[in-house]
Amino acid sequence: MTITADIQGLEPGHRIELIEVNCTEINGDVFRFHGHLQSTSIVWQGLEYKPWPIRAAGFERTSDARQPAPTLTVGDINGTITALCVALDDLVGAKVYRRRTLAKYLDAVNFPDGNPTADPNEQWPVEQWRIEQKSDEQPGLQVEFTLSSPLDFGGQQLPARQIVGTCQWEYRGPVCGYTGTVYFDKKDRPVSDPALDRCSQNISGCECRFGVNNPLPHGGFLCDTLA
Repeated sequence: MTITADIQGLEPGHRIELIEVNCTEINGDVFRFHGHLQSTSIVWQGLEYKPWPIRAAGFERTSDARQPAPTLTVGDINGTITALCVALDDLVGAKVYRRRTLAKYLDAVNFPDGNPTADPNEQWPVEQWRIEQKSDEQPGLQVEFTLSSPLDFGGQQLPARQIVGTCQWEYRGPVCGYTGTVYFDKKDRPVSDPALDRCSQNISGCECRFGVNNPLPHGGFLCDTLA
């Protein structure tokens, strides 16, 4: 029986949700979590997902075809996630993969006596998201991130870019090119503390740093803002 047939039955079984946060493109590591009640790791497709207080919400698509803007809330045990945010610029740009299957298909290693129904191919389509911003932080308790989805045309994703009005470059990265010591917050307001320095990702963020009449390295598609 396939997972499609299972979910149409009266008792499809326990649903498993697994989250992978891939920070390799922002000079970090790959982290794999599950938020289920069991205190041990879950192995899926040979990869270990560690138990962690984590909640993913808002993935449902609406009838008006707008892309959802889900959130990922992660427990900040011993300040681990807060420290990652400091080291990796709030994890903006990290890829998030949401994987879902049924417990009956999990790798045999998860069960003391093995699992005769284990099948690494039985899963819902893997969802890929991107951390857009850190939307809330309660140090020592939890950190919430807002996710965005790559544009999808008939299942084909545009490679590495989204047609959106906001800049997609890493702030102060090699493409952005800004190395100045004049700082602004996410609303383009001048600040003196470098720790508060954030780009608004709008064209105004470039203008206040590079000057209105100078070439701007803005990485968004400005035509998208004219709709």
